[in-house]
Amino acid sequence: MEWHFKSIARKSSLSQLPFNPGDRVACLIFKDVEAGEMGRADVLPNEVDTYELPGEILGRWVRVVKDPDDGSADVRETVASAEDFFLSLYENHQTDGLAETDALKHLLALMLERKRVVRALGKRQTAGTQLYRHVKTKQEIEVPIVGISADLMLKIQDTLGDIIL
Repeated sequence: MEWHFKSIARKSSLSQLPFNPGDRVACLIFKDVEAGEMGRADVLPNEVDTYELPGEILGRWVRVVKDPDDGSADVRETVASAEDFFLSLYENHQTDGLAETDALKHLLALMLERKRVVRALGKRQTAGTQLYRHVKTKQEIEVPIVGISADLMLKIQDTLGDIIL
């Protein structure tokens, strides 16, 4: 199964102002505890502090809006969103060790390995953790290995809601 992450929204989740090519946009991934789903909000950088997330933040990064007429930008943007989300999961240590977060880390690492964004280091592990190297930054990342069951996949799919297509 391959997940496709939504690219940057066309307008701010707070002010509803449209994004233009070249604009910097803050992408926020959050967990809405009441709804039991994750969501994504895209806002202008100066709106981040005033935007009230409906849950706990899981990841955050800034992207530059690409020209929508450039068809190849869409593919690059979706991989970049998945990559940025994956890396941001390691910045928020409040969610470390949570089964759901560990599953996201594991599944995103597998997806990004296929896209050649990360590379597994050493012998392939079946339990514990697998060490990966982020190709661009040479950063080594320890990814928890999670048994992928049908129930877990359904839970993750339901939880990701509007992050994936």
